[in-house]
Amino acid sequence: MLVKLESVDSTNEEARRVPFRHGLCIVADEQTEGRGRRGRRWLSKREMGIYASFVLKPIRENLTLASLAFGWAVFKTLSPLKEGFYLKWPNDVYINGRKIAGILPELTKDRLIVGVGINLYYSERELSSFPVPATSLAAEGIKLDRENLLRELYRNVLDAYSLIESGRFSVKLFERNCPMVGREVRVEESGKLFTGKVLGIDSEGALIVETKEGLRRLFSGEVTVREEK
Repeated sequence: MLVKLESVDSTNEEARRVPFRHGLCIVADEQTEGRGRRGRRWLSKREMGIYASFVLKPIRENLTLASLAFGWAVFKTLSPLKEGFYLKWPNDVYINGRKIAGILPELTKDRLIVGVGINLYYSERELSSFPVPATSLAAEGIKLDRENLLRELYRNVLDAYSLIESGRFSVKLFERNCPMVGREVRVEESGKLFTGKVLGIDSEGALIVETKEGLRRLFSGEVTVREEK
């Protein structure tokens, strides 16, 4: 079920306030206080992107693994539009070295909230304030139908939930579309910086990084391929 709003502070916050209904998706034309991972502001101008939050039953699996599943769902939604989309651990979607979509999963006592932001019509100038290089579907020359994209997103997110809840989600679905595997990376975790090589993603969704001090399992953190600027 889709609930469409003209304006809201944050679709994730609205998803906390509404009565629980599994499968409910709140979509806003704009957010006045949109946010992404690590408390960063998410650009949310009117009808310039998809700003949606899904209300789902709490999961048995850890949130990192769920993040991978829902990131893959967004990737699956966008990848038929053009070649070149890829995933960045733990749940971002990129194309041509620029971020185009992000996920914000949050677990409360009675629900799992999955926020999704997809840049649709922003220009490169408008996205210059992003903390990382960013792009939009329009900036990449992709023609789209917002309503059709929403329907595909809804179906793919609920499919991903079914996979994760039943224990059938494989991290290989994410890993095979994540080119940072095998690359040298820079990691910021809990205020500390270190470098290493990504060996892969384990069954719990942790990123396995080989460092000079040994193997590290990451469940959170900011990871950047060292060649990126």
